[in-house]
Parts: sequence; structure tokens; C-alpha cells
Amino acid sequence: MISAPRMAGARCSARLPGWAWLLLPTLALWPVWQWSVRRMSDGSDDPFGIVALAALLPMLWRERSRLAAAPRLPGLLLALLLCAVAALTPGLPPLLRAVLAVLALFSGVLALRVPGQALLAWLGLALLALPIMSSLQFFIGYPLRVLTAEVSAWLLRAGGLEVLRQGSTLEVAGQLVMVDAPCSGIQMAWVAYFTAFATAAWLRLTDRQLLRRLPLLGGLVLTGNILRNSVLVLQETGRLDWPSWMHEGTGLLVFVAVCALVLRYVAAGCGMVTHATPAAEHRSPLSPALQGALVLAFVLLALWPLLSKPLAAEPRPDNFVEWPLQFAGQALRPLALSAVEQRFAAQFPGAIARFSAGAQVVTLRHVTRPTRKLHPAADCFRGLGYRIEAMHLEQRTDAAGLQRCFVASGRGTNLRVCEYIEDAGGQSFSDNSAWYWSALSGRSVGPWRAVSTAELLPR
Repeated sequence: MISAPRMAGARCSARLPGWAWLLLPTLALWPVWQWSVRRMSDGSDDPFGIVALAALLPMLWRERSRLAAAPRLPGLLLALLLCAVAALTPGLPPLLRAVLAVLALFSGVLALRVPGQALLAWLGLALLALPIMSSLQFFIGYPLRVLTAEVSAWLLRAGGLEVLRQGSTLEVAGQLVMVDAPCSGIQMAWVAYFTAFATAAWLRLTDRQLLRRLPLLGGLVLTGNILRNSVLVLQETGRLDWPSWMHEGTGLLVFVAVCALVLRYVAAGCGMVTHATPAAEHRSPLSPALQGALVLAFVLLALWPLLSKPLAAEPRPDNFVEWPLQFAGQALRPLALSAVEQRFAAQFPGAIARFSAGAQVVTLRHVTRPTRKLHPAADCFRGLGYRIEAMHLEQRTDAAGLQRCFVASGRGTNLRVCEYIEDAGGQSFSDNSAWYWSALSGRSVGPWRAVSTAELLPR
């Protein structure tokens, strides 16, 4: 027979396996992961996050035997709190909700972490696994392009060229060269930090060793991007008589060189780290009652989206706009919005209208405040499955200012698309990110009108 005290001790020592405390917050936040998958697969964001996720999961699996069997209660409570904020707070931007979800999941990892075990590299890979590229391009892409253009202008002037900077555009001896989204360095920075986090996780660098190396990585990426942009400007303006394929070749060469330097720099910290097994830490197991309460809380959060009633849609303000009657000398004839445009218009903080003007289809979007939802036309066409080519700047024929034009290929057609944003004072912007920062800082006053034209090209 087993005595009563021994039976009670057995009940108190009963506990869930460690992996269950990671599975619970993962399941509780399933709507966030669903949004992430949809965002990465609809064409509106580069699916780089799949690579980070593919690197993260094997790293975590390799460390499964090094996690503590009994979790710390503060880490679990923090994970539960972050799950609740991400799941229950209305009005949170989806990307912020996803960041909170990652932090919640890694609070669970923190609850199982043993002293000395690295965590920062895992967290970095998890954040990179989110669909963040288009948001980074919108919010910080333009400031980075302005910085890149300004330093490139200094370098080119030092070489004897006459260079003027207009926003993120360089004018070299009267020739305009656009420092576009790929030249912002966002993609290079993503790959560089992915290389750093993946290397640190594989080599099991401590958080302190990795943290000391992260600041220099940003400077390395910025320097490489400025050098790449300066060389490409020389090529685009004919100062370097290189074949056209060298445009991509130069970018790729600098890209590989920066990532190689990042790999070498991060891996150099491996010799300073001893890879002894982290010291064991005695932890008292959670009581069955407390474990049950925590499991129930996570389960309720997982069921909440299914059980709760959707919030009633707030009444939208009157979006009546007096649209123009003509465009570029052509009468505007109203067209119905497509099904995709109707779904987008339901969430758009403004008004959208579509017209025909001769051979062109003109889409007008009216907004009264700076908003992330005023997407570039190129992103919209990518989301519809088109391939974007030949992006360049052109002078507008109807007024002073520039417009961005490109060719959208797909669905058996080639379209020439041009777009710009105009404010109440007549100032125009060829870049959505540039418009956002000007509007946010008060240098541009609303209301604003985004104009996109699409014209069928002969095949």
C-alpha cells in the first residue's frame, strides 16, 4: 500500500511537460498566426519570414532537452498577460498584435529557460518571422533612402560630379536617379540580422555577447548600402560603361559581402564563450490547482474569437467627395469598383472612386489624415498577382512635380501604371512613405488625393 502522505506528494509533483507550456500560448494566439500566414501569402508582403521560421524551429527543437522541466510562475503569468492583451485589446494594429504574440510565446520560453541559456537570438529570429517588410518600407524606408541619397551625394560631389538631392531622388547633371525601395537597405538589413541571429543561435552565443555585436551591424549595413547606391548612380548616369546586368550584379556583390562580414563578426564571438551545459536550477513544481487554472485561462483565450460576438461596425463618417469632372483634358466617367476594391474601401479611412478617361483607368483616393492604409499602387498590383517591372520617375505633364511609373505584367496583359499624391497646396509626392512623413510633420497639409492611372500597353 502507498501511504497517504506519499500519495499527496505524488499529486503535488504531477506536472505538465515543458513543451506544453509553449504549446498553450501558441494555440491561444491562433488568429495572429492565421493573419501572418495570410499576409505573407497574399502578395502584399515579401515572404522572408518563412526563412526565419524555418531556421527558428530546428534551433528550438535542438534545445528541447536543455529547457527546465518545471516552469517559473512569473514567466507564465507574463505570457498569459501578453496573450490577453494581444487577443482582447480592440483596435490594435495587426502587426503590433503579432509582436505582442511573439513576446508572449517567448515569455513562455523564458519561464523554462535555465540560467545561462541564450534567448536573444531566438527572439530575434521570431520577430523576423513576422510579415514586417512592407511596414518597414513604409515607415522607415523613406528616411533611410534620404540618408543614403545624402551621403551618396557627398561622395559623388567629392568625385567632381554636380549632384543635387530632392528628397530621395538625386539629380546628376540634370538627370534624375530614383533611390527606390530596394535602395533603402531594408532587405539588406533583414538578411544581415537574420544571419546574425541564426549564427548566434547555432553557436549558442550568450545574450551579452550578441547584444554587444548588434549595434555595429546597423553601421555595416548602412555603409554597404551607401557604397552600392553610389556605384549604381554612376552606372545609371553613364559614368560607368558597364553592361546592364551589372546593376543587379553590383547589388548582389555588396549584399553578399555585407552578409559575409556579419557572419564572420558574429562567429568571432564563439571563441569567447564556453559552451558548458547551463547550470541546473531547482524549482518547485506548480501545484495541480495552479496548473489547471493557467491551462483554463489559455484555453479560454483560444476559444474567445469563436465564442465572442463580432463588434458592431462603427458608423462610417460621410465620405462624400466632390470628384473632378476632367483629368488631363479627358472627361471622367465613373466606373464601378471591383470586388477587391470594394473590400478594401470598406476599411479605407477615406473615399475611393474609379473612372475612365479616354484610354486610361483613373483611380482616385481621398484621405484627410496620414495613414498606413494609403498603399503604393505597386503593392496593390503585386497583391493581385502582377509582376512589377521598369519602375522609374517621370515629370508630370499636367503640373509641376514627379510621378512614379512602372509596368504591371500579368493576367495576359501589360499595363503602364503611374501614381502620385497631391496635397491641398498643390505639392505632389511620388513616394507614399515621403508623403506620410511630410503629412505627419505638418510640412504637407490635407486633404490629400492619391492618383493612379493605368493604361493598356500593346503586346
